[in-house]
Amino acid sequence: MDGDRSDISSGRWHAPAVWAEAETFEGNSVTQLLIPACAFSTVSGEAGKLELRGAYGVWPAATPEAPMGENAIWAVLPSGSKPGDDLAMARWNVPAKPQRHTTDAVLNSMRGAISYADGDDDAPGLRPPQLGAMHAVLGYWTTKRMTPATVVMPTGTGKTETMLALLVAARPPRLLVMVPSDALRDQIAGKFESLGVLQELGIVSHLTLRPAVGRLQHGLTDQTIAAAFAEVCNVIVATPSALGACSAEGLAALLESCSHLFIDEAHHVAARTWSEIRRAFELKPVVQFTATPFREDGKHLQGRNIYSFPLREAQAQGYFSHIDYTAVIDFDDVDRAVAKQAVEKLRADRESNLDHVLMARVRSVDRAKELLPLYEELAPDLKPVIINSRMPKRQQREAVASLRDRSSRIIVCVNMLGEGFDLPALKIASIHDPQKSLGVTLQFIGRFARTSSAGTFGEAAMFVARRDIELDRRLRMLYAEDSDWNLILRNLSEAAVESQQQVSDFEEGFTSVPEEVTLRSLLPKLSTVVYKAPSDQWDPLAISEFFGEDNLLTTPIGINAEAGVAWCVVERRDDVRWGDLKTIEEVSYQLFVLYFDSDRRLLYINNSANDGVFEDLAEAVLGPGAARFTGSTVYRVMADIDRLVPTNVGVVDAHDQFRRFSMHVGSDVTASFSQAEAGTKSQTNISGGGYRDGEHVSISASIKGRIWSHATATNLKHWCDWCDSIGEKLLDDTINIDKVIGQFILPQSLTVRPEGVLLAVEWPWRLHTGGSELVKLSYGERAYDAVFTDLVPDVSSITGPFRFSVKTPAWEVAYEADVHKGRLVFKCTGGEEIMVVRPKSECPLSEWLNANGLTFILDEDRMIEGDLVFRPTWDRPPFDKQHLMGVDWTGTTITVESQTELKLTDSIQYRAIADLMSEAAWDIVIDDDGSGEMADIVALRVEQSELIIRLVHCKYSHGDAPGARVADLYEVCGQAQKSIMWRRSDLRPFFKTLDDRARKKSARTGVNPFEVGDIKKLYEIQDRSLVLRRRMEMTIVQPGLSASKATTQQLDLLASTQAYLQTTINAPLTVICSP
Repeated sequence: MDGDRSDISSGRWHAPAVWAEAETFEGNSVTQLLIPACAFSTVSGEAGKLELRGAYGVWPAATPEAPMGENAIWAVLPSGSKPGDDLAMARWNVPAKPQRHTTDAVLNSMRGAISYADGDDDAPGLRPPQLGAMHAVLGYWTTKRMTPATVVMPTGTGKTETMLALLVAARPPRLLVMVPSDALRDQIAGKFESLGVLQELGIVSHLTLRPAVGRLQHGLTDQTIAAAFAEVCNVIVATPSALGACSAEGLAALLESCSHLFIDEAHHVAARTWSEIRRAFELKPVVQFTATPFREDGKHLQGRNIYSFPLREAQAQGYFSHIDYTAVIDFDDVDRAVAKQAVEKLRADRESNLDHVLMARVRSVDRAKELLPLYEELAPDLKPVIINSRMPKRQQREAVASLRDRSSRIIVCVNMLGEGFDLPALKIASIHDPQKSLGVTLQFIGRFARTSSAGTFGEAAMFVARRDIELDRRLRMLYAEDSDWNLILRNLSEAAVESQQQVSDFEEGFTSVPEEVTLRSLLPKLSTVVYKAPSDQWDPLAISEFFGEDNLLTTPIGINAEAGVAWCVVERRDDVRWGDLKTIEEVSYQLFVLYFDSDRRLLYINNSANDGVFEDLAEAVLGPGAARFTGSTVYRVMADIDRLVPTNVGVVDAHDQFRRFSMHVGSDVTASFSQAEAGTKSQTNISGGGYRDGEHVSISASIKGRIWSHATATNLKHWCDWCDSIGEKLLDDTINIDKVIGQFILPQSLTVRPEGVLLAVEWPWRLHTGGSELVKLSYGERAYDAVFTDLVPDVSSITGPFRFSVKTPAWEVAYEADVHKGRLVFKCTGGEEIMVVRPKSECPLSEWLNANGLTFILDEDRMIEGDLVFRPTWDRPPFDKQHLMGVDWTGTTITVESQTELKLTDSIQYRAIADLMSEAAWDIVIDDDGSGEMADIVALRVEQSELIIRLVHCKYSHGDAPGARVADLYEVCGQAQKSIMWRRSDLRPFFKTLDDRARKKSARTGVNPFEVGDIKKLYEIQDRSLVLRRRMEMTIVQPGLSASKATTQQLDLLASTQAYLQTTINAPLTVICSP
C-alpha cells in the first residue's frame, strides 16, 4: 500500500489505515487493523534509527537513501529526514500480503495497558458509567460465579466502549459478542477492530495491538473449519441467525473455542437461539449489556444485575438529552396533524442552525407508501425519502446516504434505522404508529436522545399520534398528553431495574444453589399445603436427610435463609404401570418448594406432582407439633368473593360404601350441594370463581389441605407472595365457613327454556378485549364490527324461543334461540342470514353463534351462559319505592328517547343530559346513543383520587302517560345489567371502546358526540386512571314508570337489577322516573 494524504500547510502527514490480509472461512471474514488512519507531525527517534510515534503505536521509518526491508511495514520519509523534523508527507511501505499479529501477541500487548482514570473536560478518560460498569464486571468475575452478569447502561453512556475497555482490562482468550442484527454486527465489529476511541484518548496504551476480529455472517458447517476460524480470532461478532445457521458440529466447535460471552441488547435474550447460545456458556463468564431493562414477554432478564447506571444521572450528566414530547390528538386527520407539526419543528431547528433530521415512523410498508406523498406535499424542498426492508439493499444504502449527506432531511421508515444505526442528527421523530411494547419504545427513544459533540445538535423532539388507547399501562403513562418524558422515562427505567433487582436479590439470597437445575428455570404452579408451626424456627437442611442425598437430583438443596425458602428436585423410581417388569423402572423428577413465614409461623409446601400432603416432611423441618390446615377451614380462602360460582366439587358419603366419593362439574355441582345438606355427605374439594372488589378471581381448595389456582408462578418469589395472601385468610377466625359455602350460585342444566323475560343479550367478552380475531358482520352491502352492533332482546314473551335481533344503523335481522338436547340452538328467522366475516373465512351468523354462544340475561337476576342457568339463592327485598326519583317531565315528549344528531330538545336523552350537567361538574359527557352503545350517556369526572363513571340508560315510554307497565323496564334494566362488562378486570377495554365509538360516530354523523369535554380530555382522564380509584354508577331513566303507581313486579325487576350491579361491580343504581 503506497497511499498517503499530506497537508503541507499544516505540516502533518495524514497516514491511511493499514490492514492485515483478510482471511475467510466458509464466507466469514477475519480482519485486523494493523495501523489506524492517523496523522503525524514530526519525525521521532535517534540518528540512524528513525520512527513515527502516535496514539496508535510506534512504527519504524527510513529515507529512500537507507531503505528497510520490503517485507516489513515502515514509513518512507522524504530524503534527508532526521529526528525532530516536521513531517508534511510520507508513505507506508506495506508488504504485498501484510500478516496478522498472533492472538497471543495481541493479548500480551494488552497487559497493564488500560488507564482507570476518570475522564472530564480537561483530561480524557472513561466516563463514570463506563468506569462503574467495568469495575463491577471485573469485581464480579473475581467471585468465580458463573451466573450471567447484567449491566444496564442508558443509551449514550458508552456501552460499546465499556465492552472494549473490558476486552483490554480482562484480556479474555477469545470473546464471542452476540448482537441482534447484521447492521449492529458490522458496527460493533468495526469498534473492536479499532478499539473505538480508547487509544485516541490515551485510555489504552499506544503500544496495544488491535484485536483480530471475525465477523460471523454465514453458518459454519465444517467442524475443523469452525475451530480454525475461532483459533485466529481475538473477538468474534455474531448474530443469532448466523449462529443458528451453523451445523451442530460446527457450532459446538466454535462455542467450545470461546472463553467469554458478551450479549449486546440483552432484552432480546428471550429469543430461543439467544437462550440456547447463552446456555452453552453456563460454566463461562457471560455479561449481558442493555439500555432497556425490559424483556418483551415481561419476564426477568435472568442473570445477576451487577450494575445499573440511572437514567436520571445520564440526563443530568448530559449523555441523554432532554426530550420535547407532543401528543397529537385529532379527530379528523391525525397523520396530517403529526406530519405538519414535525415538519414545522424541523424548519424551526434549521433556522436556528441546528443540523437536524426527521424520521417518520410507521408500522408497515403500505403505511409508508401512504404517508410519503403527505411529506412530499408539506416539505418538497426537504426531499423526503422512504426506507424499508423490502427495498433492494442498494436503494436502502442510497436512502441512508441521502440522510448522511443531508441531500434529504426527512425519511419515512418501517422498523428500520434502529439498533445498529447511529446518526446524531436524528433528532425529530413523527410517530404515526406508536410501538405496542415498552422495551421497543424506549430503545427507539434512545436513538434520538443520545448526545454528540461532533456537530450542531439540539434537543430531541417527538410528535406522537394518539389514535387509540394504549393497552400497556407504562405506555399510557409515556404517551399521556401532558406527560414529562424526561421524568417518566427515568421512573420507568428505574422501576424496571428495581423490579429486576428485587427478583435478583431474592435469588441472590440463596447461599446454596445446586448446579444441576438453574433457579431461573423453576416455574412452580400456584399450589400449596399449609402447616401451622409449633415455633418460629425451622430446619431446611433436614430436607436432604428426609429425602436422602441419593434421591436428590439437586445437591446441595437451594436455601435462602433470609426469605425462608428452600427447594430441591427429587428423583423417583417406580415400577412401570403397563407391565409386570423388574428390569425397567419409570423415572420421574419432582420439584419441592418450601416457604416458612416465621412471623405467622406458617409453612407452605409445593410439590410439582400435587400428590400428597407431606406431613413427614413438615415434621422433619418443623419438629413435632406441626398442624396441617384441613377440613372446612381451607374454604376461608374463598371469603369476600361475591357471586361465587362453583365449577368443580367433590363429595364424600360417609354411609354409602358403594359410592363413597363423587365428582361434580358443570350443572352437576348443584347435586353436590344438595347431597351435602342431607347430613351424611360433605364437600371434599371446591373450585370456583366470582368477584372480589369488582374484580374477577378464582381459587380452589381441598379439605385435605391443598389450595391451588390454575395459574403458574413466574418465579419463586411470585409463588411466595401468593402464599402470603393465602395465609392471611387461613388465620382469619372471623370468617364464617357456613356463609362462604352458602353464598355459592349453583348452576343448573339448561333442560327447558326458563320461563321469564329476556332482558339483555351480550356478545362473548373476548370480542371487546381485542384478545381474539376481529369479527365483522356483513349484510347486504354494509359490514360492521360485531361489538358495534346491537343485540336487541324481544321482551314480549316469557315462554317459547328466546327472540332477539342484530341491529345496526343500516339493517336489522331477527334471530332466535331454543333449547335442544340441553343446549341453546340459534337460527335466523329474518330471511337472509348475516355473514360473519373473518380475515381468512366467513360463515353464517347462526353457525358462529352455535359454536361460540351468547350470554342471556333474564329477569329475577338469572343468567344463561355456556348452556348453564345461574341464579342466586339469597333472599332480596324489593326495590324501595322511596328511592324512585320522580321528576317533572314538562317540555319532554316521553315517547321520544333519542336526541339524534338534531339535538331534539323534547327528547328524554336531551333532558337527561341537561339534568346530568346541572347536577355536577362533569369532565366528560358523551352522547353514545347508537348500535352497540355502552349507554345512552357516558359521564366521567375526577374527584380527588377517585374516577367516577356514570352510565345513563334512557328508555321511551310505551304509553303517552306514566303507568305501571313492566314492559317499560324490561329493556332498560337489561341494558343496565349488561353494562357490568365495562368494569371487568380493568378499564382498558372501556376507554378503548369509548374512544373508537366517539371517533366513528363523529365520522358517520358529522356531529361531535362530546356534550362536555373533548377527545383530549378523555385521553387525559384515561392516563390518570392508572392511579385513581374507580367508582361506577348506573342510572336508569324511564319517564313511563310512575313512582306512585309502581307495582311489585316492577319493583322486583328493579331489585334484581340493583342486586346484580352491587354484587358484580359494586355499582349503585339510580332510577329516574315520573312522580
